Amino acid sequence: MMGNRPAKAQGKRGQILVLFAGALVVIILVVGLVIDGSYGLAQRRSAQNAADFAALAGARIVAEWVTGDSANGTDANVKAAITTAIASNGAAALTFGVAGSPQYIGSNGAIVPSADSAASYVGNGTIPPNTAGVKVASSLTWRPFFLGIAGINSWTASAEATAKGGWAATSVPGVVFPAGIAVSFFQTYPFCSGPVSSDPASPCYPQHLTPGNLNVPGGFGWLKFGCDGYGLGQVPPANLGGCGNNSGFLKLEMGPPAKSFGCCTEVTGVVGEDKIGSLPGNKVDVSGACDYYINNDVIVTVPVWDTALGTGSNAYYHIIGFAGFQLTGCDGGKNMSGVWRKQFFLGPTTTTAQSTFTGLAVQLVR
Repeated sequence: MMGNRPAKAQGKRGQILVLFAGALVVIILVVGLVIDGSYGLAQRRSAQNAADFAALAGARIVAEWVTGDSANGTDANVKAAITTAIASNGAAALTFGVAGSPQYIGSNGAIVPSADSAASYVGNGTIPPNTAGVKVASSLTWRPFFLGIAGINSWTASAEATAKGGWAATSVPGVVFPAGIAVSFFQTYPFCSGPVSSDPASPCYPQHLTPGNLNVPGGFGWLKFGCDGYGLGQVPPANLGGCGNNSGFLKLEMGPPAKSFGCCTEVTGVVGEDKIGSLPGNKVDVSGACDYYINNDVIVTVPVWDTALGTGSNAYYHIIGFAGFQLTGCDGGKNMSGVWRKQFFLGPTTTTAQSTFTGLAVQLVR
């Protein structure tokens, strides 16, 4: 019976098929673990980024509360800032006022007023006494590509971050360039750590900005630093430079070197070192004034603002921090372009008011 395979041979063939099938499943699981595991690590980083940005966003509002700004420094604004940051980074929506919700912390990092108090949760209606920051947890959930074979149909990455807000413990380094950039620019465009790029998809692709009084990603405003007194981290004697609303004065402020003639509150009825008078940048011509900074790849320190108030000669910006910015273009007084080069706010923070103008600050302490 030449055509009949022996039963023993057929048994071996069956065993080989079983072994092959088993090995194939193992290979698929290993490949799935590598691919899904790598994706999981990326999602873990994304969850951490979401928690970091949400904590910093909430701490910025706490900083306004710490420094006495009861109009902007509210529990509702802390909640809104955290919610926006979480949504912008693709993390799961947060609940407020229950276990696992964002909570307020004190200077030592402990929950205030206590971990078991309903008043400690963001969204409770008030910011508790002795608050210095917030603690935020975030999560991202996704369906694995391959591990569903093993019955794993859902995977969640979680992270948490703590940030403090208040006065900057150190003053602004060096001189300040007289152009304030809207905080939404830094919330929209990525930090650039490499060379300036011509690729629009690169984080180092220069972004175009235009003057305006709205807090939009491309909004910036020329500032008038001229006033009696001293500030912006300067020390006596006062660096007096008068004040003007014209291109000549703006060019004088630009330098080089840039000149900060004093704290910039020479606006009728406006007080406070976190407010800087605006200069009608869309009407002045500063052609050539930025060339030194552009040609030498100089990173300038620029004030960051969240609110533009007033009109005409009495217009001003509410300054909430500082950032390093590299200019790549400066067309007259109507346009400016560049990339974000140095980290946003100054740190470390303190709840004690400083004797010189240092601005508000947030500090990630997770």
